[in-house]
Amino acid sequence: MASSANANNMNAVRETMDVLLEISRLLNTGLDMESLSICVRLCEQGINPEALSSVIKELRKASDSLKVRTCSGDRDRYLQNGVNRDTIEQGCPHF
Repeated sequence: MASSANANNMNAVRETMDVLLEISRLLNTGLDMESLSICVRLCEQGINPEALSSVIKELRKASDSLKVRTCSGDRDRYLQNGVNRDTIEQGCPHF
């Protein structure tokens, strides 16, 4: 009987996460299932959801900034070596 209850509980959790993931996609959060699961667990442990959202936004900004700087440095180095700009742009979306 405990096994049946456990299976029912797991199905309910899975369905809830599927619904949350669909809502997340509709809101264009960019979170995958693993990231969303981590966020849910953090909120369940008492983390303020608005604070968590702010941290995620700041991390994305920092990540995007690093990507742009890395791609820009790569672009400049490749252009100095005579690589075609179109070829470079295919490899990095930030040009």
